[in-house]
Amino acid sequence: MASSVPPAANTEIFDRLCAAIAREQGGADVYLKAAHLIRRNNGAYSLVGLEEGGERAVYHYEGVFASVMPFDEDGVRQHEAETLARNEDVREGLTAVEYAWVHPAYRDLLD
Repeated sequence: MASSVPPAANTEIFDRLCAAIAREQGGADVYLKAAHLIRRNNGAYSLVGLEEGGERAVYHYEGVFASVMPFDEDGVRQHEAETLARNEDVREGLTAVEYAWVHPAYRDLLD
C-alpha cells in the first residue's frame, strides 16, 4: 500500500510529525510523543498518520489490518487500539480517517 514516492529523510519526517502534534495538541512533550510514534513504526506496523485532533495515531499492519491507537508522553497505548478494517477492506478503512498529518509513504494513497 505504500507509495512509490522516494522516502523522506527520517529527520524531516520526525520534524513534521512533531509540528503536527504541536499544532493539534499543543503543550509539552511533543518530541517524546513523536518518538513513541516513530518507534512503533518498526516494520511490522507502519505509521500511516496522525488522526485529526492529534490524540490517536493510525497504523497499518501490511496486508492484514489497520488500527488507530491513542498515545501520550508515556507511549502508544496498543491495548486501547481500535481496528479500522481488516484484509481487503484496509484501504477503505485508511481512507475513511480524517488526518492531521500523513506519513510520506502513504500520501499518494490518502491525498
